[in-house]
Amino acid sequence: MAAVGDSDLVCGSPATLCARMRQRALTRLLLAALSGGLLCLPWIDGALYWSAWIGWVPLLFALQGSSLRQAALLGWVCGTLFYIGTAYWMVDFAIHLKGLSVPVSVLLASLFWLYAGASIAAGCLLFRLISRRLPQLDLLSFPLVIVVACALYPTLFDIRFSETQAAFVLAIQGVDLVGAQGMDMLMLLVSMLLFQVLQRNLGGGRVVPLVAACALVLAWFGYGWFTLAHWDRQAALWPSMRIGLVQPNDAPTRRIPAPPAGYSREYPEEMEATRRLSAAGARWIAWPEARYKGYFDQQSVRQAWADQILGMSSELFFHDVETRHRHATPISYNTVGWLGQEGALVDQYRKMLRVPFGEYLPGFWTLPGVNWLTTRFLGDYLREVGAGQEHVEFPVDDMRVVPKICYETAFPEFIAEAIGEDGGGKVLLFVSQDNWFGETSQPFQHRAISIMRAVENRVPMLHLINNGPSVAVVPSGRAVAGTPAFSRAEMLVDLPYSASSGGSFFSRHAQHLNVFWYGVLMVLLLLALRPSRRR
Repeated sequence: MAAVGDSDLVCGSPATLCARMRQRALTRLLLAALSGGLLCLPWIDGALYWSAWIGWVPLLFALQGSSLRQAALLGWVCGTLFYIGTAYWMVDFAIHLKGLSVPVSVLLASLFWLYAGASIAAGCLLFRLISRRLPQLDLLSFPLVIVVACALYPTLFDIRFSETQAAFVLAIQGVDLVGAQGMDMLMLLVSMLLFQVLQRNLGGGRVVPLVAACALVLAWFGYGWFTLAHWDRQAALWPSMRIGLVQPNDAPTRRIPAPPAGYSREYPEEMEATRRLSAAGARWIAWPEARYKGYFDQQSVRQAWADQILGMSSELFFHDVETRHRHATPISYNTVGWLGQEGALVDQYRKMLRVPFGEYLPGFWTLPGVNWLTTRFLGDYLREVGAGQEHVEFPVDDMRVVPKICYETAFPEFIAEAIGEDGGGKVLLFVSQDNWFGETSQPFQHRAISIMRAVENRVPMLHLINNGPSVAVVPSGRAVAGTPAFSRAEMLVDLPYSASSGGSFFSRHAQHLNVFWYGVLMVLLLLALRPSRRR
């Protein structure tokens, strides 16, 4: 593939030069668009994970020789197309959220795609700024600036390209050392390596960094091969606990739904599935995130559930909206409750990380006038809820279940904090309700994200999605059980675990790794911006 820099333009008439410049500009844009397409493919279909490893190469050819303004534009084109393919489900979300028409939903989604795509634009601009002065460090600067720009750009959650790699089990093993962001950098490094090999410009002191980068990639996969075999052996030797998961596939609704025909708050349809799973030997059973169950509000529900659980031999973990009063002011929480075998509420976990614009309004959006606009658009989707204050674990025998709710799975440092220094016997339980996004790839994306949290922290994990696909994985990231998407299902899984195993280097040092990445980038920027010395 030939470079597309402007320095190779030959002399000619002004019209000829203008035509060639337009052609160069169009070629750059097409290359940037190609990268956006390649990068979003594995978010649409996880089996296409390989495209994320080479997806940056066309963009790198487009950026070669570009100005800072051109670099930002090319990054924006790439980023916008990437987000269109990755988050196309924003259209379905807007339709289910507000009942909007398809054209209006597409318009609103487009504004989001354009905004989010600017994160890649910022990374490309910073890369060109550094590369102009420090081209010999491109192998380091390109992965670093893209990852840090995506991490610092203000969105609902950070984008991590490695979270498309759940099907590439060998490749994801190293995240227990450096997390998903560290693997992001490795994937961008591979693209930069391919780019430098394809352009055949290895002079100027670039051979040594190239060899070092190749050695790093080989070391990553060597570590993956060794640790994957290790964790497979461990899981085969561990005892297991039989667990039941109920996947009701409730339809999305903005208002509190009535119980289905034949059921009631006191006897929801999940309870019927729970009876079957308990009879099949489940030690504990989980229900997914729900719109409303009435347990915390209605005494009759609490008593009926207690009576029914008392007749079983299983613990029950469920999600519901909990309302408490503080100084005569009602405060609602998204809560996971734990009902013991005696039917009493043993403990509860309150969601700590709330969804902006869904569960609370960020500070700016509460200002007079702005608040009116926000609540007018969000309407009854916005449910102000309080934030939980601490991580909680539910001990069942020698298994320590760590519950988290929906959106919280997207934050590696937060989940690492929940596992902490003492990870022995811990199992992650994620419950979510993804039917807001329709029958799209979003629930599959959510499942892939949660698998990365299991490998980062080397603990077993269960992700129970209301509409599926739910999954159970061991610390290597291998799935041991799963359910089909967009269907009602019940799942029994004998989950391997160890009372003495759990936690990783990343669990203990996640925050320090972020400081390290940001520090390295700051050094590169200072070197690139320092005044040059001329004779």
